Amino acid sequence: MREQFEQIKKNEDVRQSLISIRAELRGGQGLKELKALFQEEPEALLSKLGHEDAKVRKNAALVLGSIGTPACRDALWKAYGSEGQRFVKSVYPEALKGCDCGELLDGLKERRQALLKEEETPETGKHRQEELRALNGLLARYEKPKGHRFTGFLRPSDVILVTHRDYREAVLKQISEGQCVLLKAGVKVLGGNLEELMKLRAFRELLFCLNMDEISGEQAAEKLASSDLLPLLKELHQGEGPFYFRIECRSRMTLEERSAFTKKLAARLEMMTGGRLVNSTSDYELELRLVETRAGGFYPLVKLFTLPDRRFAYRKNSVAASIRPEQAALFMELADEYLKENARVLDPFCGVGTMLIERNYRVHADTLYGVDIYGPAIAGARENTEIARMTAHYVHRDFRDFTHEYPFDEIVTNFPAKGKTRNGHELEFLYGRFFDRAEELLRPGGLVLLYSHDPAFVRRQMREHKGMELLKEWPMGGKEESRLFAIRYVTS
Repeated sequence: MREQFEQIKKNEDVRQSLISIRAELRGGQGLKELKALFQEEPEALLSKLGHEDAKVRKNAALVLGSIGTPACRDALWKAYGSEGQRFVKSVYPEALKGCDCGELLDGLKERRQALLKEEETPETGKHRQEELRALNGLLARYEKPKGHRFTGFLRPSDVILVTHRDYREAVLKQISEGQCVLLKAGVKVLGGNLEELMKLRAFRELLFCLNMDEISGEQAAEKLASSDLLPLLKELHQGEGPFYFRIECRSRMTLEERSAFTKKLAARLEMMTGGRLVNSTSDYELELRLVETRAGGFYPLVKLFTLPDRRFAYRKNSVAASIRPEQAALFMELADEYLKENARVLDPFCGVGTMLIERNYRVHADTLYGVDIYGPAIAGARENTEIARMTAHYVHRDFRDFTHEYPFDEIVTNFPAKGKTRNGHELEFLYGRFFDRAEELLRPGGLVLLYSHDPAFVRRQMREHKGMELLKEWPMGGKEESRLFAIRYVTS
């Protein structure tokens, strides 16, 4: 570090020395030494912000930002204002992220407004977007978004409920208001009642539709800026200030192509809305989702993180093997005709209690029992169930050793899958023991509602356990061709 610093002091091979210092800093080394050298002779680096070589100015700015002293900040801010090269200008707000910029906020905001009003040209467009992105990142450290409150529950809205593609009708039949259309991804509801829709448990997410057709990548920013996006956001919310957004692009593009496309689009959209939409990597209030069509354009949708979704507020705890709550809710919806009111229900692989809780939401049970060998999951299940304001008995034990004084009416469970700690042979043995125990723990006529990633093992056990009668099975897809089974225990 001292060698490079001495080279810079002598104005010898300055650019390469600065690049070498940056490389060492990126490796997590040399910062303490650099700060000490800077303190000895600050002008050696500060003077390079006025160097005739633009790339020297660029690298010097980034090095000074790493040092981050008030002297560095003041010099960077002055150089930022006088910099004439656009490709260097975006580096200054990036460098200033290493400094305390509380005193510069007014000036930084003014620069952002000037950028938003500036007319874009092919020559300046890329660097203007880079500078704006760096400025937003810097200001985000000091400007906490004021936030908007969702108030649009009474407004009829056009939305898409994203569901399991094979069981869209399970959600469709529960919708009482609005005009419904089945789509590949779920159910589109025109004029939907948001208050009622947010009570449905079996959909994955709700997306708002915009009043616009498919858009092309080149026109995306212009079309979105002139669409009903901003009026929709204002109509659904209370609160002042810009809306913070991110872009999710689902397309056949490579990751690198998608990243470049979304960055450019976000910057252009921010400019074309005069800063009423601000791109942010955190604290965003909405996601603009662009879904590529067969024709190569994009269908735009909006996901609002301001819309309260309290359907699964009980799910404070989860573990790696936990089932998604909306999936568990779908299982109960599909098996509704087989569920018994005021039943005694057992989950021998209960995890954090999701299957039991969703079972009780769908049809009220008299008694809920959960058993699991994993202690942290049992602790999480107890807390989740308490949040759901339900009562369940959780036992930290291997289900093969579990006994109970009276038989159960139902066993509902998400069966464990193969993994690092369980191979196929061990899993097949576990299925056999499960069916043995089911015959011991269920009353005659009792129900097994079993979600399995290995349906071949289930069918093999059904052949060996003659007292088990298959009522229905639902394909759930996935790599393992998973299935939901409804099985009646007739007799042993």
